[in-house]
Amino acid sequence: MGWFFLLLLSCLAKKEYPIVYVSNVVSYDTFTIGQPQQTAKWKEAPRIRVCASTEAPILRVQKAVKYWEMLGYKFDGVFVDHRINCLEPHHGEIIITLPESDFNNERIASTRLYTEKITGNIAKVKIFIYPRSVKKDRVLEHEIGHALGWKHHKQKFHIMHPNWLEGGTDHSGLRKSRDRIR
Repeated sequence: MGWFFLLLLSCLAKKEYPIVYVSNVVSYDTFTIGQPQQTAKWKEAPRIRVCASTEAPILRVQKAVKYWEMLGYKFDGVFVDHRINCLEPHHGEIIITLPESDFNNERIASTRLYTEKITGNIAKVKIFIYPRSVKKDRVLEHEIGHALGWKHHKQKFHIMHPNWLEGGTDHSGLRKSRDRIR
């Protein structure tokens, strides 16, 4: 009975509490309105060339490719290149290679798209990745998403989320439609 009396008194008290302002608060998006955006498309299915220096296991790359094939995208094979000069992609190719000297070391990986000036189609792509990141869950799937022309999408748990910790395997809005790549 004593605790009930204390609760009643605390409710009847007219004490005002000061407002406390908190600085340095970070907000996180948990829902993004709209669909992911694709900036460019491939005219033909791209090949994927993996530079051996990345130490990317071929099975890991194939798993990432299967993720996108499940969504309807086509690829013209995956192969490992053991040459020392495995640096530049050829037309119609996605290359997975070590980062260049100006690479931001705070990133897990990065993708550079080259498009044709007249058509705007993707001509070739370079995915930069360190061996320490290549086996990390979802990284190759995310970077291949960029290689297919997809921009970052700040939907929590989405494969194209810009922050690896907040990303996931959600692929909403990424399924290939007839007007996307063939």
